[in-house]
Amino acid sequence: MEKYFIFSDEAGSWGNENNYFYVRSWVKTKEEDFYRLNGLWTTKKLPYPTKKSLLKNDQDISGVLKNGHFIFFFTFTKLNEFYLRKFNIKDKIMEQLMLVMAQLEYKLKTYMKDQIPAKVKSAINYVLFLNMYEAYHLENAWRNLFSANQKLTFIIDKPQFSENDYLKVFKDKINSNESELIFSHKEKEEKYSLGIYIADSFASLCWDLLLSCLDSPSSNQIKIINYFKEYILSKSVAGNIGLNGINKVFYPVNRGYGNEILFSEEEKLIKNLLNKLS
Repeated sequence: MEKYFIFSDEAGSWGNENNYFYVRSWVKTKEEDFYRLNGLWTTKKLPYPTKKSLLKNDQDISGVLKNGHFIFFFTFTKLNEFYLRKFNIKDKIMEQLMLVMAQLEYKLKTYMKDQIPAKVKSAINYVLFLNMYEAYHLENAWRNLFSANQKLTFIIDKPQFSENDYLKVFKDKINSNESELIFSHKEKEEKYSLGIYIADSFASLCWDLLLSCLDSPSSNQIKIINYFKEYILSKSVAGNIGLNGINKVFYPVNRGYGNEILFSEEEKLIKNLLNKLS
């Protein structure tokens, strides 16, 4: 059985309603190829890659990575879809909470009246995003990157959720003896740091790529579009929007959300993305 690593990192904050996107990169490579690349990196004394160094191709970092044996995949959530989506369970809990708050109003301090609903709403959003949206990111990466007779080790930089909560979702969605999960921390100079830095830089590139589809792209975003064309798309597996490498969570957006603006926004976004990368 062949052994593969899948490195993953995030760009954007799912908990920040002002962020347009939440992106996860997935970088698959054979275990032996990663250790070979890691040795080459050390021998050449190359710095860990970043979005900036990739675009500048400092010390031919992009050239070295281009010769590496990688398979790329990106999953993203359009965050306003999550925050505008109607969740009955959230609505019911908040309704009951406000009734309780009204009954206890004379006993509560002013700052408690503000903090309690905000904290409860944040906790509900955490559970919903992790178990629906983040779970979809994870499950779709596995479905698109797993092949028979392969052992997959997912190596994920510290997520925006507790590691215990994330591990529970992993075990629930990826019930396979051929897959395991390891948490890594790129700042600690661990043996997987190079892979995590690669995943981190590519996640940032994809986040900027998506932003470029909302408006006229800047000169730097044009560089990113060209970088995807030259280095990434040819090594990417097919996504669900008709483009190699990019998978949108819950595509197409469900009209049952009751918001036609979301549908038209998604249509425009996907059209722009396809036009830029075709």
